[in-house]
Amino acid sequence: MPEIEKTKKISTNLKNFYLDPNNYRFVDHKDYKKVDKQDVLDEKIQQRTRNFISGKNREGVKDLLDSFKANGFLEVDVIQLKDLGDNNYLVLEGNRRVTALKILKEDYDNGLDIGKFNPETFKKVPSFIHENEDDATHKIIMGLKHISGNKKWPAINQAQLIYDYLESHWSDGTYYDEEINLCESLGITKAKLRSSQRAYHLILQYKESDYGDQFASDMYYTFSEITKRPTIKKWIEWNDDKYEAKNEENTLRLFSWLSQREEQDELEDDEIEDSKKYPPIITKYREIQDVAKFIDNEKALLVMEEENSVAQGLLASGSKEQESYEKSIKALSDHVGNLDRLKDLFSYDDIEKLQTINKNFTNLLPNDSSLDIQNESVSLAFGRTEVKHFTSLNIQKYKVFTDFKIDKLNRINIFAGFNNTGKTTLLEAVYLLTKQNNISAFFELIKFRHKLSSLSSKSLSLYLNEDIQVSGTFNNEHTEVLLKRLKSVNIDKKDDYIASYEVIASINEEKLNNIIHTFSHNPLQRFNERVEILCNSIFKSPYFYNQKEIINTHSKNVELKVFNLVVEFLQNSIDNKIKNIEFTELENIKRFLVDSEAFPNSAIPITSYGEGLQRIFEIALSFAYCKNGVVLIDELETAIHYSLLVDFTKFIQELAVKFNVQVFITSHSKECIDAFVNNEFKNDEVSAFFLKNENNNIKAVSVTGEKLKHYIDSVNFDLRGKNNG
Repeated sequence: MPEIEKTKKISTNLKNFYLDPNNYRFVDHKDYKKVDKQDVLDEKIQQRTRNFISGKNREGVKDLLDSFKANGFLEVDVIQLKDLGDNNYLVLEGNRRVTALKILKEDYDNGLDIGKFNPETFKKVPSFIHENEDDATHKIIMGLKHISGNKKWPAINQAQLIYDYLESHWSDGTYYDEEINLCESLGITKAKLRSSQRAYHLILQYKESDYGDQFASDMYYTFSEITKRPTIKKWIEWNDDKYEAKNEENTLRLFSWLSQREEQDELEDDEIEDSKKYPPIITKYREIQDVAKFIDNEKALLVMEEENSVAQGLLASGSKEQESYEKSIKALSDHVGNLDRLKDLFSYDDIEKLQTINKNFTNLLPNDSSLDIQNESVSLAFGRTEVKHFTSLNIQKYKVFTDFKIDKLNRINIFAGFNNTGKTTLLEAVYLLTKQNNISAFFELIKFRHKLSSLSSKSLSLYLNEDIQVSGTFNNEHTEVLLKRLKSVNIDKKDDYIASYEVIASINEEKLNNIIHTFSHNPLQRFNERVEILCNSIFKSPYFYNQKEIINTHSKNVELKVFNLVVEFLQNSIDNKIKNIEFTELENIKRFLVDSEAFPNSAIPITSYGEGLQRIFEIALSFAYCKNGVVLIDELETAIHYSLLVDFTKFIQELAVKFNVQVFITSHSKECIDAFVNNEFKNDEVSAFFLKNENNNIKAVSVTGEKLKHYIDSVNFDLRGKNNG
């Protein structure tokens, strides 16, 4: 053990102080490289070292700069130097203080305020010089300060200093004696020293492995935990005398659990599929404790690797916790059986206690995660000025459609055809394209289409399992939306994770995305910069009922002072006794009440009228809400008497013109289709399309409104494909 040389106190010029580029404070810095002794004085090396210490915007020494300016130089912690000759000194202790002084000196030279600091100090910095000091003594000096002293380094830096000090003693057989001397010099226990060295030597093995480039300083505690677990040490055949894991296969497998892994699947003809990346299985040092419980259970290890989850491995292992859980379940079942047998003895107080127990028990049971499908805050891509609408549509992939294209879209677009030709699906595709990266709209559509009162992550997984891709030309701009289901590799709650969904939307190649991660019982996670839609749009179906949407459309009509148009149409075309319709909310009951001369004593709910009036009312409200946007109506004629179709289709066209709305309609009714041209309102703004399925490939045949009128008048043409011969 080298004896520390006596020191003498001198005053030295700051310009002759050189920072230690191999300081243990930053040897784990990503840009650090060990510097040879002959290069220590190099100007670039010194600048790099200073940058390491000072950090970005001087954050690493800000506390010292503030102290120097407020109090001057206080000799609380003495700067210790090594004489390099030629009046040059290497800083052994006080690298942060010297860095702060050099920064302060530059500020002073540049005319900046340095507070109460005496500039004469720069010429005579109080210091201690250690003459003839060797590397071992240098390490002891640093260890006294940063291992056992009052300014401790992070654990890995402490471990590396001890390793560097002891490494050379392996070869001369004095290692264990030197351990004792070092413990005595630093005032630390042998247990602490050996614990740090076990972890550090295992880290060195990791760095030499295939995964070594992934090492980060915060992984130290994980390696430390590994070398404290007897079962894991036995599994990797750890040698405490040589600080080495002997079982290479198990050790590499253990290292893989701590690391991101990249795997490739071989295809036919020796082709290689794109590699898949998997996150580390073990991400927290506490998980080592769980792994230690089943490290000898190969089945559990395989489950852990397959599921990328320590928790799943623990569950599969039949560990003590699992056994305790099973015993608790059995005991609970037995106790409930006994109480059922003795229930005649229950008193009123007993019942209250049991109700409390039942409430606590119910809280234990996990519920399916309900998706938050509240509309996000959205912006309009084209503002609120008048816009042109869709002129073409391409459904690259959505349900029955593959590379389906139509153009010559008009203000009013009617789609007819036999069953199973995708009429409703086409409307959905247009609707989703208008919604761009508003992923909530995708969820709402699934919820209403499948008549679900709520949408859970599990039900979403059942119904949304294929990619969707739709594009078109809107307002003379190319736009596209792509929805993908995927498996994310960076999920914290691995055990609960179901799937991720990403929407990528673009307008003229400017892209916006929106991604969510869904879980069985935990709330979804959503990530997006902003949500932007092409325009306001509504999908009206006789099979959906969306009260919130109806209320919102009513509010917009009232706001724009056009609600009277809807009421007047109902008065003139359906029931002239209707005086007004008002929305009310009383005791959380929301409803529309009709003021009618037929019921002079009180207004009655609109639901008391036929479904036809209700449907006309709801559809008509949509147009003001979708100003400059799109309204999509599935099976328009449903519940509406054929005698109303000419008047109602004309009203739809009038509203579409008034509010600059593009309309997409499907119909099974010849009377409904004919009504759009028989009402004699702007037939040039009507286009009709017949959808047909040719060998599972959907095609469209189009006809203009004028031609449709001519065909109907001359040959009683039926767009639905019937009686057209």
